[in-house]
Amino acid sequence: MSYFFIVNPNAGRKTPDIRGRLESFFSGRRLKVEIEFTQARGHASELAAKALLAGFSTVVAVGGDGTIRETAGPLVGRAAALGILPCGSGNGLARNLYIPLAFDEALEGLLKWEPRAVDAGLADGKPFFVAAGVGLDAEVAHDFNSMSSRRGILPYVWHAARRVLTYKPSRVTAVVDGRRLELTGMLNAVLNGVQYGGGARVAPGAYIDDGLLDLVSVRKASLPRMLLAVPSLFSGTLDRNKDIYSAWKGRMIELDCGRAAWYHLDGEDFYSDSGKIRFSVLPSALKVRAPKPSLNP
Repeated sequence: MSYFFIVNPNAGRKTPDIRGRLESFFSGRRLKVEIEFTQARGHASELAAKALLAGFSTVVAVGGDGTIRETAGPLVGRAAALGILPCGSGNGLARNLYIPLAFDEALEGLLKWEPRAVDAGLADGKPFFVAAGVGLDAEVAHDFNSMSSRRGILPYVWHAARRVLTYKPSRVTAVVDGRRLELTGMLNAVLNGVQYGGGARVAPGAYIDDGLLDLVSVRKASLPRMLLAVPSLFSGTLDRNKDIYSAWKGRMIELDCGRAAWYHLDGEDFYSDSGKIRFSVLPSALKVRAPKPSLNP
């Protein structure tokens, strides 16, 4: 067994002396271990490619969903497994896979969990593993990534609250496996699993290994109505709010915003000049060290 750790030192949830903790944990174990720190956006993908060339069996992302997305991209379709030590603001993929958020528990799990196959999503050829979309969440992701000097869940919530009060939804045309839909949601999200992260269960009927993507559209309503729906977002019953919630499943989803637009992949913001983004699924394309599904609570 061999482990290559890719650490984002600026992740949303600070973990002190990561190098020291990893070196102490593996001291005395006859395992090959290497630790590298990211220096800029995109660096994790370069380091993951380096780890593959060096023959490491497990490449571990230490950070949030952005770091995990970059690390996992080069592993799609490969024999090497992804490991996760969740240190981000939302930790969406870790939550979808029931990986403990406590650093030491997740570290212990890397040695005992067998790899399990999960789906990967593609957006115009770029990988994502948790969620993508256009609309409010894409605008918030852009705000958070470009304006926030602080990481963590609270600055993200602040940006979301500020945006939701003034956001004006525009029409989006969606095509789901050939079925054409006209959407006016403030949120049009494409999910690979149940939740974004932070406990927000946007697609209660989704599974990360079912070979499908879930398109969720949430329509804007009055502030009291939206506040009334917040508890169901975290209890996994958002789909019961039929007046504001709609969802579809498919293998190929196309979104056309009608103009240039921001979109996000696992919380990382991207810009589409055409406003057209094509999403597709790669079933069982990524191996992840995580608890067995049968053991999930």
